[in-house]
Amino acid sequence: MKTKFLSLLAGASLVALAGVANAGQPMVLSSDQMDGVTAGAAATANAAALALGDFDAVTYTQTATNSVTTIASIGQWGIAVGQSLSEAAAASALFQAAVATHSDSAATLP
Repeated sequence: MKTKFLSLLAGASLVALAGVANAGQPMVLSSDQMDGVTAGAAATANAAALALGDFDAVTYTQTATNSVTTIASIGQWGIAVGQSLSEAAAASALFQAAVATHSDSAATLP
C-alpha cells in the first residue's frame, strides 16, 4: 500500500512540475548572432557479421558515432565522425565454412 501511494505521489509531482517550465517568447536574432548558429551534425554507423561453421563460428561488430556542432561564441569547431567495424571467422570439418561481413558509416556537418 505504501509503495503504491509513493508511486502515485511521484507521478503526480512530475505532472505538476511539467507545467512549471516556461521558455518565454521567441527572440529575433541579428545577422551577427545568426552567424554563430548551426543546424547540427549527424553521424551514423552500421555493422553486421555472419559466420557459419560446425567447428567454430565467431562474429564481432563495433560501431561508434560522434557529432558535435559548431558554437562560435565559445570557439568550438564542429566534428562529425562515424566509424564501423565487422569481423567474422568460421572453421568447419564436415562442410564448407562461410563468412560474410558488412560495415558502413556516414557523417555530415551542417
